[in-house]
Amino acid sequence: MHRPLSFPRFLPACALVLLGAGPLLAQRAPAQPPAHGDALAGSGVIRHEGALLGVGRTYRATFGERGVEFVPALGKHAPRLESARFTTATIARGNDVVLATANATPTCTHDRFAVRYEWPGVVERYETRADGLELSYVFAARPAGAGDLAVRIAVATALPPALPAAANGRVAFLDERGRGVTIGEVTGIDQNGARCAGAVRHVDGGLELCLPAEFVDRAAYPLVLDPLIGTAVEAWANADTDFADVAYDAYTDTYCVVWTQFLGGGATGVVGSVWQRQGPTRAYAFAVNQSGYEDSVRVCHIAGTGVFVMMWVNRASAGDSICGLAFEPSQAQATGVFTLYGPGVVASPVLSGEATVYDDDCLVAWLDGTYGLLGCSLQVDSQLQVGATPIVQIAGGNVTEPAISKQGGVIGRHVVTWIDRPIGNAGWVRAQVVDHDMNLVGPGVWVQNVPQDSGYPAVDGDGFLFLVAWEQQEAGNPSGYDIKGRTLTVGGSGVTSLGTVQDLVTWPGDLDIAVDVARLHDRFGICYEGRPAANPQVADVYFLAVARSGAPIGYEHRADLTTTGNYLNEYAPRLIGRCAGDASLASVEGLLVFSDQSLATADANVGLVEIAAMGAGGAVTDLGGGCGPGGLAAANGPFALGNDAFAVELFGAQPLAVPFVLVAFQTPHQTCGVCSAVQPWHTAFVPNVAGYATAPLPLPGDGALLGLTLELQFATFGVNYVGCPFAPGLAASNILRATLDY
Repeated sequence: MHRPLSFPRFLPACALVLLGAGPLLAQRAPAQPPAHGDALAGSGVIRHEGALLGVGRTYRATFGERGVEFVPALGKHAPRLESARFTTATIARGNDVVLATANATPTCTHDRFAVRYEWPGVVERYETRADGLELSYVFAARPAGAGDLAVRIAVATALPPALPAAANGRVAFLDERGRGVTIGEVTGIDQNGARCAGAVRHVDGGLELCLPAEFVDRAAYPLVLDPLIGTAVEAWANADTDFADVAYDAYTDTYCVVWTQFLGGGATGVVGSVWQRQGPTRAYAFAVNQSGYEDSVRVCHIAGTGVFVMMWVNRASAGDSICGLAFEPSQAQATGVFTLYGPGVVASPVLSGEATVYDDDCLVAWLDGTYGLLGCSLQVDSQLQVGATPIVQIAGGNVTEPAISKQGGVIGRHVVTWIDRPIGNAGWVRAQVVDHDMNLVGPGVWVQNVPQDSGYPAVDGDGFLFLVAWEQQEAGNPSGYDIKGRTLTVGGSGVTSLGTVQDLVTWPGDLDIAVDVARLHDRFGICYEGRPAANPQVADVYFLAVARSGAPIGYEHRADLTTTGNYLNEYAPRLIGRCAGDASLASVEGLLVFSDQSLATADANVGLVEIAAMGAGGAVTDLGGGCGPGGLAAANGPFALGNDAFAVELFGAQPLAVPFVLVAFQTPHQTCGVCSAVQPWHTAFVPNVAGYATAPLPLPGDGALLGLTLELQFATFGVNYVGCPFAPGLAASNILRATLDY
């Protein structure tokens, strides 16, 4: 296997275990119990461009004046796009017709999660769920007549009914390979929670949902009749939801997660969803109303107007176009779908957001089949009006595989990277600085141009310092790829300096690929796929913290949703830091998203895993042992791997005392019978300011030092204390024992 499987996976921000790789990854993190992430379960309803749309992980739906068209997401390899239109026809008790919908017009209302058709005496309700549409009929009072309660639904679909009906009370409309639409068992639920199993069966032209007369007569009202409309798929690879991206809004404290949905027959659509950061918990999801097929979706955030911007490739008969929309996260107010460029031969849109409140635009770049890498600045004002600057050529020639920083920091400088790949030759990494209006700043530079093939770079930074990472062919094993990284500093003339190339992830023979980078306050995080040489069809997603120097902090860690069963192939990771939504936010937290595919069935989830670049650190224990007016020693932050801001502080010393900090290993203490002192291997003078002193102790990021235990103490001279028989005028603080951990 590629790595040992005993690494932590879901990493809460409050107790995060840092992910890192030491030099050549020669040592592994100690085994720790796994913790779970969340599979994407976004669903919701939105009215967009005149259409009322519903979406879930395995379907999308369009609601009309009196019914719904349900489109199951059958996957990449399904040969046809299928659909089924459901329309309530009649409701009856025995031979007595309670409602004939042809003679009535419903009132249609909706919220973010459900659509309601209000008929005389009954409400037909469709709630969007991740696994399907929860269809319910709510009867306010006992329907007139006698006999079983029967709801007749007209179904218009090219899919034949699956006969005979399933023994579990479900029916389906399926194609020759078992793909299509399922209708779950019927349940009646009254006001007091009493439940009764009903029945669903095929009839001419559709379905009939029934509840027995006895339950209908004795039920407390309102009464709900409740089946589920879902999707049936077969075991094809790489289906359903895929290739996610993520952005963050600091004002509403929400993440936007977008992904591509595969409907069958080559049909695709893009889906947007908003999640509360705490949890993260579901908020809502929505589909896009546009003719053609949408794919290659990316998302960013504009803090100046508080909107998320989605961009994608729309594939239509006239050619492909770069299209998008923007929406305000809390109220889901959206622009119309707009076309930024096309139709033509276009691909691979990438976005960089605005992390300050001082501007209302973002950057968009994409590949054009004729002109190479193009881009512009896209403005979305507070009234959701969209404008753009003139399109510029960022790079021509053999440009491919573009990427752009998540934002430009307070300074407003962004970095675009791409691969220069002549046909038949190795790819090399280039970078170009741009400002927030997509003006080129200085010349482009080579980030890596060694003989080994490089590909799929990623970049992020704070407007001054950026980390570029990419996958690179191993010199000694051309079938293996490693992750390399290099820092850039930029200024008003473009790139001003290039750091050294760092080995971020090196497992000989393995495929370490598909890297992404995000700024996490004063450091970086990267994520990537790791595919073992022995089984490259199966991947795991990993996260690694990286210092501002470009050096790894500690070891890599596996981000996963499952450790058993068939969901063992994780791929296409994307990463965002919270500071992408607010450049001044001193947070090392973020969100990692990726696809999590079953090896046995068609469905691929999108996984969400919280990450952070520094955790709680190891235990810091007060051992006491001080004497006289030596003051109180305390740690000012986590004793965590890579915490270069760690310091030990002294409080309450005498104002004229001269303090020294003592650093020792865990050895027996020296004692005079009155107080105890460590046996230091390092001492340093610390300035005393009115009885307070602080001693910086930057903690290394080398994972080989995990578990290192130090003891820290202050010794102060020149105090009004003569009780020490060995050193008059010397006082000692308490002793702190600290163990280095993530």
